[in-house]
Amino acid sequence: HEKEATISYERMPTVEGYPILMHQLFYNLINNSLKFSKPEVKPLIQITVETPSNAELSSYLLPQTDYSKILISDNGIGFDQSYRDNIFKTFTRLHPKDRYEGTGLGLSLCKKIVERHGGIIDAKGTEDVGSVFKIIIPLRAGSQI
Repeated sequence: HEKEATISYERMPTVEGYPILMHQLFYNLINNSLKFSKPEVKPLIQITVETPSNAELSSYLLPQTDYSKILISDNGIGFDQSYRDNIFKTFTRLHPKDRYEGTGLGLSLCKKIVERHGGIIDAKGTEDVGSVFKIIIPLRAGSQI
């Protein structure tokens, strides 16, 4: 409300897992999109669902399992793609604390939640354009839960 954000989403898949952790996952990702929005632009957050490609379902995911790909995109400040691997590390911050609040734990927690559910998370950013977080997650619980 405060930022006059628009959050649009499609019908989400039913994922077998821990409801509290799934809530925390989406809370952290949406909160990040709001936190790292541009001051002069109303935030637009889009959550879409796709079927993952065969290339995305590589050997480190469980065979014979149905997966869903969930994309969370925004029109925020984005990030330099060279930091892509670092943003999921614990206590990693790309911006000074006096400019953006936070502990550097949110995205590392998201990674742990997705991996605990047998999935993967990745991010793509473009400075001054926005970010897209991609989650590929099994629809039925794997051995990690």
